[in-house]
Amino acid sequence: MEDAFWRVMDQFEQDGRPIAQTSYRVVGEQVAGQGPPTARPTSASGGHVGSVEIELVTAEQRKVGSEEIVAAWRNEIGSIPGTESLSISAQMGGPGGVPIEFKLLAPGAATAELDAAVERCKEKLANFPGVFDITDDSIAGKWEYRFRIKEEAAAMGVRTADLAETVRAAYYGSEVMRVQRGRYEVKIMVRYLREDRRNLANFDRIRIRLDDGVERPITELAEIDIVRGYSEINRVRQLRSITVTADVDEAAGNARQVVASLQSEFMPRLQLEFPQIEVLWEGQQEQTVESMTSLFIGFGVAVLAMFVLLAFEFKSYFQPLLILLIIPFGTIGAVVGHAVQGMPLTLFSMFGIVALTGIVLNDSIVLVNFINARLRSGMSIDTALRDAGRRRFRPVMLTTVTTIAGLLPILTETSLQAQILIPMATSIAFGEMFATLLVVFLVPVAYSLYWSLLRRHTDRPISELSHGDNNTQG
Repeated sequence: MEDAFWRVMDQFEQDGRPIAQTSYRVVGEQVAGQGPPTARPTSASGGHVGSVEIELVTAEQRKVGSEEIVAAWRNEIGSIPGTESLSISAQMGGPGGVPIEFKLLAPGAATAELDAAVERCKEKLANFPGVFDITDDSIAGKWEYRFRIKEEAAAMGVRTADLAETVRAAYYGSEVMRVQRGRYEVKIMVRYLREDRRNLANFDRIRIRLDDGVERPITELAEIDIVRGYSEINRVRQLRSITVTADVDEAAGNARQVVASLQSEFMPRLQLEFPQIEVLWEGQQEQTVESMTSLFIGFGVAVLAMFVLLAFEFKSYFQPLLILLIIPFGTIGAVVGHAVQGMPLTLFSMFGIVALTGIVLNDSIVLVNFINARLRSGMSIDTALRDAGRRRFRPVMLTTVTTIAGLLPILTETSLQAQILIPMATSIAFGEMFATLLVVFLVPVAYSLYWSLLRRHTDRPISELSHGDNNTQG
């Protein structure tokens, strides 16, 4: 695997400069590497686990992304015979969990159905483009001999424990006495010779001594199966569970679409075929849904709080709606900004949209407050609207320009640490820009319609209407 990586690096070299500076590998307890290991990989337990960790140069020093490097490395490695599991990934930010993850649950009596359903799911996932590293946590254990006492042996009083004790004594040994040698006490064990213990050729010749003193071959007393158990058994709600996970190359596939297809088409048919199977969805999709749900609840509470505060300030129930009207247009600007930047909407993009709602309201508040002041001074509605657009245009534009200027360093940053913040900055910058272009037209037009509605339902003086009396404007 390490040699394959450096072959791939030769393809990505830029002007003779490598884009990776350190490789570090661990196989059990034996450690070897190329270059000084500046970061240790996840510790492996046991000689059956190996890992390779690569440290790339900084993002500013290379033009190729880590995802492209991982894809090329995976293709160069290919398949490794005898490997139980192989996973290649890069350190990424975002929601926790893998892109695709779900649990299949079944009662203990339906273990065979559960295993078959898991294999069916893995075959289905392999058909989606861009899906790789498909695996499950049902890891088989070591090969073992499993005894089943025959009926005639059970009638003679033979127990499974008798067979287990005899086999243990043959290969591990049975303590017959202890001898004192100076300060030390030495155990005397009786067992097979070393050559016989290193293979199972003579296993069938093991003889079991029964209560009547007669020794019989183990194959005469029990059915012996060579099987593999499970290294661990997981349960959820007292049901046997197996977790299926898969990674997705976003350049070739979409995790959300894959999960949606599984939920709407594949899983209903699978549960018809295996009625005892239950599905529990987890991973990034579950984390994203939980985050988005809490985000929208908080957003609704924030909008309600803003409405209440504006209603107290303007002494009106309708003018706050004029101010809040700009929020959807700011959201449209954020979406357009992501399209211009060529980046998808992420969870941090939604964080930026929520923060944007409090920023874009400032321009609307400035315009509505200025129009109210002009109307209270006795100015006509048309003159007040034109004067507000002319007098407040500069403050509105300065607010937008200073906000965008402050976010510009983040938008142009190329370091890896800033990538997680760029979607949030994009939402705020482009949403503010788009909302500012509309607010100078949208607010006066909406206020004109609001004013016409007021004059149609009341004959009170203009000064009283513009003062924001609750009984009239509400």
